Amino acid sequence: MADFPFLSSGAITQYPAPLTSGQATQVIRFLDGSDQRFLVQGRVFRSWEIRLDLLNNQEIQQLEAFFVSEQGDYSSFVFPDPFTGNDVPNCRIGAPGLVTEYVGEDVNSTSLWVIEANG
Repeated sequence: MADFPFLSSGAITQYPAPLTSGQATQVIRFLDGSDQRFLVQGRVFRSWEIRLDLLNNQEIQQLEAFFVSEQGDYSSFVFPDPFTGNDVPNCRIGAPGLVTEYVGEDVNSTSLWVIEANG
């Protein structure tokens, strides 16, 4: 299992770094207009928005190579939680594509979601 790449500063993300958590629910609507809700998964999963600005060319290439090696949102990897420092196994990238912006020499940016998965 691969590890999420660190920036040259040793950080994972830049601030602000939103962290969300939640459980997947399913809603069944009945003909009389009422509904029934139930949990699809038994535990709370986290997701982190990784916003990266002012990256140098090496850092952005490292992120792009990691994205390609993980086949987008297909493969799982170990993600170091930027808030606790603990390694979180079974994480995935939250989208099948990665958008990077090349502004100038050593001035690049990207944004992506890392989501905790259930194995």
